This record gives sequence, C-alpha cells and structure tokens, in this order.
Amino acid sequence: MENLKQIFMGKVDLERRMVAFYAYGAITVTLVFAAVITLYGAPELGALLLGLAIGNSPVYVILKKKQNFQKAVYYLLINGSLTMTISIALVGSLHGHVAYWIGLLPLAGGLLLQRKGIIFSLVLAALSILTLALWDLWNQGRIQLVAPDRVYLIFSLVMFISMIGFMAFLFVESNRLVVLEQTRKLDNLLNIVTHDISNPLTLISGHAELMIIQGQASNLHTMALKKIARASDMITDILKKVRTIQAAKAGKLIVETTPVSLSEVFDKLRFIFESKIKEKQQTLKIDLPSSLQNAKVIAEPVLLLNEVLSNLLSNAIKFSAPRSEISIVVAKNLDGIRIEVKDQGIGIPDSLLPHIFDDFRSTSRPGTEGETGTGFGLPLARHVVEAFGGTLRAESKSKKDQKEQSGTTFILLLRIPQADIKNSTHLSPKAS
Repeated sequence: MENLKQIFMGKVDLERRMVAFYAYGAITVTLVFAAVITLYGAPELGALLLGLAIGNSPVYVILKKKQNFQKAVYYLLINGSLTMTISIALVGSLHGHVAYWIGLLPLAGGLLLQRKGIIFSLVLAALSILTLALWDLWNQGRIQLVAPDRVYLIFSLVMFISMIGFMAFLFVESNRLVVLEQTRKLDNLLNIVTHDISNPLTLISGHAELMIIQGQASNLHTMALKKIARASDMITDILKKVRTIQAAKAGKLIVETTPVSLSEVFDKLRFIFESKIKEKQQTLKIDLPSSLQNAKVIAEPVLLLNEVLSNLLSNAIKFSAPRSEISIVVAKNLDGIRIEVKDQGIGIPDSLLPHIFDDFRSTSRPGTEGETGTGFGLPLARHVVEAFGGTLRAESKSKKDQKEQSGTTFILLLRIPQADIKNSTHLSPKAS
C-alpha cells in the first residue's frame, strides 16, 4: 500500500491527489471550528465537530487501497454535507449567520467530480436546506446552543474565504499539472516523430544525390532530383532545429562555451550573407568600435554564428525592403557586450511581438520579396543565447501599427571573459 506522502506528492493519479488535499482542508477547517466552538462554551458541539472531522479520515483508507477515487469523493461530500447541516442547525439554522457555508458543496463537487459532482452536491445542498427548514419549523427558534456574535461571524467569514481560496489553488494546481503532463506527452511524441523521420529522409536525400553524381538521369530528371535533395536538406535542417529546441526545453542542451572573437565572427557573417545582401541591393553596416576590435564574448563560435547572428541578420534581410540599410551596432556595457541588429523593414505587429520567441508558435511571415521561413529560427536563437548565459530580446515598430518609421531591433547581450572585466577601464553608459 502507498503511504500518505506518496499520495500527496506523487506525480501520478492527479484525481487522488486532489481528493487527498481537499480532505486535508476539510479536516483542518472542521478541527479549527471544533476548537473555537468549544472555547465559546459549547463543548458538546465542539465534540460533535471533532467527530465529524475524524469522520473524513476513511477517505485516505479508500485512496491508499487504490479504490475508485470517486467513492472517496462521494464519501467526502456526504460527510461535508452532514457536517455543515449539523453545525448550521446548532448555531441558528437558516436564521443564523453562517448558512452560506452550504454554498461550498456545489463548488467542491464541481472541483472534484466536474458535472457529476455539481449535480450530486446540488442534491446534497437541497437536502441540507430542506433539513434545516424542517429543523426551524420543529424548533421554532427556541433551541440555540451557540449564538454567534460579531467575532464569531468574522471568524467564520474568514475561514469561508480561506476555503474558497484553497479550492481555487487546487483548481489552478490541477490544471497546471494537467497541462504539464500533456506537454510532456506531446514533447515525447515530437521526439519520436523527429527521430523516426530522420532515417528515411537520409535515405531519400542520399539516393537523390547518388543519382545526380552518377549522371545517368536526363536533364529534366536531374533537376527534379536536385529539388528532392534540396527539400530533404531543408526538412533535415528543420528537424535538427526542433531537436535542439526540445533539448533546450528539457535542460539537455549542453554548450561548451569559450571566448570568441567578435571581429572574426562578423567577418564570417558578412561573407555568408554577401550574395543575399547584393541580391536585394541592401547595405550591411557593422559598427564595431576600434576599442572593441579585439573584444571577445563567452559563446560557442559555430552556434553564435549560425544559429544566433545568422538568424537575426537573415530576418533583417527578409523583412527589409530592397536598397535599405541594415546595421549591426556593438557597444560595451556593465554586464558585457551589447549587439544590436537593426533594420528599417516592415517591423513586427504588436500582436505578434510578444510571441516571436515562443517554441513552435506559428510566427512565420512572408518577407518583402515573398521569402518564406520555418519560424524556428528565433526560438532556437533565444535558447542558444540563454545557454551562453546571455539574453536576447526584440523591439519593433510595425508599419501596420505605427505611422512613424518602422523597423526591428534585436538586442543581444553576451558575457565577456572575467579577465576583460577586470582590465576594463571604460564602460559605456548604454545598458540593456
């Protein structure tokens, strides 16, 4: 049999955990009321409430035996209805000040058993009200063990509100755990799918390239094979990005960082995008001050070039008009090196800006010349930058949302080697 700790803290059987926590809350509240009522000079009612509190304990026996958790819920609701009916009857019945406690029944039933629980609890609440009405009719207000005063009323209201808050916490927690479990299952499915697709895709790409190399196909077939090979490479690249993002989300993205020369990275970046920039007749301006020509940042050189800066510059080119200027501005601040990739393009709409770094959210848009993308570049860039110990964010003014000049600025903050921090004599006031 499981012990109570496993029921409360386990990651499985969410419904059983909910019932266990609710029973704990019900027992706690009833015991507190038993103590207060006893102090008010009604030990008989206090003893009765104590017995009703203990009456909730069989719930844990049912849960530990792994029986249907619904049995525990029905027992808990019935005992709660009995507790409320007796307690309310002995402190003024329907003419008293605490009859509102009956309203907890439908709330608790809905929380624990959804629609069935609401219906069952409404029936219990109706029976409780009917019983209290008959009690009033028979008693005619003559018997009242405890007359609630202002202090008791305030105490009861505070406890009621606390119980509502406790139920709200259980509801939010249950939904959070459900979402986490569903996300975990989807992540596992995505990992399986990406793994299983990779192998046949490699065969397709390999055979297509082999047939091209052999040169036995006609020109028309060769063109088709090149398209197949290119499409296969694009899908493979997407799968790699997805796996990297999944690894980052799971905390398994291990990056070995080292001091990386910024000037060398920018030289390679300019070379990679030279043809693209010429194609759109754009201008790339890299503003690397002379004082930072030898500057280094903490990163992994291949990832910094290909997954971070290349993604940022590619987006700038894609969403900028022909013959426009794109600039990369580098400055030193208190925390390290600040790199801004600026464009004068169409910008990012306000509705889309908060989500551009979200994993697997559809944020891909056509560029100014109809260029397409996967939408995985920016989320991957953010994960890689965070693995470096840096940050990445965006500021943008969209043509759709702003009348003034549009454009986007990606702001990248990277750490610098400790030796450079100690030897630094000039710090720019510009901060993130």
